Amino acid sequence: MSASSRRPLSLRGIADAVGVSTATVSWVLSGQGDAKGISAATQKKVQDFAQAHNYRPNMLARGLSLGTTKTLGLIISSLSDPFYSSIAKAVVSEAGKSGYTVMIATSESDSEKERALVSSMHCRRVDGIIVTPTEGAAWMEKDTAAGGNIVLVDRSVSGLSTPSVVVDNEESAFRLVSHLLKKGRRKIAIVTTAHNLVNMQARHAGYERALREAGIEANSRLVCQVPPDADIRQINAELDRLLRDVPDLDGIFFTSHVLVLPTYVHFAERGIPTGRGEQWACMHTLPDFELLLPGMSIAQMPIFEMGARAVDMLLHKSSAKEGASPVILPCKIELR
Repeated sequence: MSASSRRPLSLRGIADAVGVSTATVSWVLSGQGDAKGISAATQKKVQDFAQAHNYRPNMLARGLSLGTTKTLGLIISSLSDPFYSSIAKAVVSEAGKSGYTVMIATSESDSEKERALVSSMHCRRVDGIIVTPTEGAAWMEKDTAAGGNIVLVDRSVSGLSTPSVVVDNEESAFRLVSHLLKKGRRKIAIVTTAHNLVNMQARHAGYERALREAGIEANSRLVCQVPPDADIRQINAELDRLLRDVPDLDGIFFTSHVLVLPTYVHFAERGIPTGRGEQWACMHTLPDFELLLPGMSIAQMPIFEMGARAVDMLLHKSSAKEGASPVILPCKIELR
């Protein structure tokens, strides 16, 4: 097979074969044939030839000429976490309603990788990017100021005014911890991570507000904080520290669902009873929790609405209208 026979079919190639101009081919294949007064017979010839020869348009070139590539970027922390894969499903579904495709990548909570992915997506001329940001995402401020169409989802970052879609983190945490306190718990630990993220700060604030309103002073020994990229050994070491410092611990509030199962396993290996999880509460949930910890109170996050609102902000440029004010959605609180 010659090199020329392997070359992708171009508009010029179709035009030469059918005997029309490249402009005619372009108008027909972009759906403008009727508006440009091109006969039905000519349109059919062009379409039949393009289909028979498996013509694939250069979407990037078309996007540059039209000012839109009909593509969005999505950068999430992990595809293996059902929470983020559900965010991706929501974004893809909502974007598809407007004829957009979504380019998905994972940062693995690495800020340098996140920065490289944002740059790569800009180079591919995506029309906007949705990001679940890392702790080190403050660099994104310059990107947004330079006209980068970016919306954060689930998280926002201290010092970063990029538009975001988040949940009512402080209020949800307050209600969960208040529920544990009403059940008689008095030494409630907070197991948390990524304290530079505004959502984690807000959840911590809600935890402390609930303690304060119950007349209980916050105790630093009850704070179990691990890095966002912590491995199981680091998590176990911090949990062991917590149990040494507060052996009569009687409750736990988790600021992230990803910390629940490592804690459950850690307690089980040490023979520490968890019961049905009645003494625990968590922001968000996973299907496993219903089986292992059916008594745990949770704040169910509106995942689909979060993804849909982020897409809407990008497509309708409502992020520019809303400025730095985040869109705050309520969680569904399930007290058990």
